[in-house]
Amino acid sequence: MTSKTDSAFTKKEILLMVCLAIVAMVMTTVAVIPNLRNSVKDLFSSESRTVVAKVTGNLTPLGPKVTVLKIHNKNSLELEVYKLSDADGMSMIAKLPLAENRDGYFTLKGNSTNLALTDVDADGTLEIVAPTFDDQMVPRLNIYKYNEGTQSFDKVSSPEEEGAAK
Repeated sequence: MTSKTDSAFTKKEILLMVCLAIVAMVMTTVAVIPNLRNSVKDLFSSESRTVVAKVTGNLTPLGPKVTVLKIHNKNSLELEVYKLSDADGMSMIAKLPLAENRDGYFTLKGNSTNLALTDVDADGTLEIVAPTFDDQMVPRLNIYKYNEGTQSFDKVSSPEEEGAAK
């Protein structure tokens, strides 16, 4: 008499379990190794730009009239400043990268905002104010002042930053 060994699983079921075990091991490896995890994440995340905030106004009483966009890219925040004119429409005059990559907000005249044109130093020229958070979630207030001579924007530093730089 010959005895035949009977298995509780068919060959198809065993093959399916082996495949599932391999998939589980690969997924665990991807989840544990940061470089692999970031590569897989990049495959599924979009590369698109997102407009987080928009503000329009005259920088000085005589102009120029600008629209400022706060843009969130993949891992960065930046400001894009467009000059508005009747003849040309809109033309970009500045692209201002923000050091931090987390959007922030602050209260201006009783309203919460994440982008503003306001006269910070009371000189008659509006400054661009864009709050952000750094990696430790410390709030930062980025202020850019329009320079009429160069027709560009200069970052304004607070007295604490100037003292720390010296």
